[in-house]
Amino acid sequence: MDCLKYCASLLIMVLVICSCDNLVDSRKTISSENRVLKTVKIDTSGGRTTVSYIYKVRNFMFEGKYKMRFEFLRKGEVSKGGTRGDTLYRYGDTLMLGNADEIDSPVYKKFSFKSRFEDFKVNDLYKGGLARPDFSTDKNAKYFITRIKEGCENTKPDFAGHYTIVEWGCGSACQEMAIVDRINGKILFSKIPFDTADGHCGVDYRVDSRMLIVNTEALSGSWGYEPGYKRYDFWRVPAVYEMKNGQLKKVE
Repeated sequence: MDCLKYCASLLIMVLVICSCDNLVDSRKTISSENRVLKTVKIDTSGGRTTVSYIYKVRNFMFEGKYKMRFEFLRKGEVSKGGTRGDTLYRYGDTLMLGNADEIDSPVYKKFSFKSRFEDFKVNDLYKGGLARPDFSTDKNAKYFITRIKEGCENTKPDFAGHYTIVEWGCGSACQEMAIVDRINGKILFSKIPFDTADGHCGVDYRVDSRMLIVNTEALSGSWGYEPGYKRYDFWRVPAVYEMKNGQLKKVE
């Protein structure tokens, strides 16, 4: 998977912070808070040692060639030129232009959530008898009867007060899940919004909160940054969901 490959690539880098602010193109669109981190990468296929650079610009991070040329534009701003104008990043009202052959990684953006687990607090934690999964409540779940049953055996509720989350692998860096209501056995599987295509990549949740964070592994390998998309076509974007009325609703 591209997401795993690029995150792993960033993980194996040995960072040596150096005072190289002058390496970044000094046009006005770049703030004075920029840093360039010198990195040493080992080319395992050829046994060669190559030097490249990680740029940290505002809330963005990416790997590129020495003195690579780029500029960030807000919606409505006009490019000042100096590059071929290749689109390296586009998300919301932010656009990054540059030369595609000078960038060596996705563009990552510092990730943070407005939501907190405490914002979706569950005070009444279920303590009664635990219902077994009722496969009549989600017919598609019958294809994973063994996994879901085993995931609920001797397992107390671990999400949103009275739900048990069961996960299993669906390929490299890919998981699927079912959420079982331990009061009545109702299964949420086929209507989980982020598992409709290729599953998800890590989750975080609490027994005393209705909040669930999905695709957490996309952040763990990149120091809290998320891939900015478009050029690299990433599909695992971290997001927050709330369990409400037996369904997961996207919050952010």
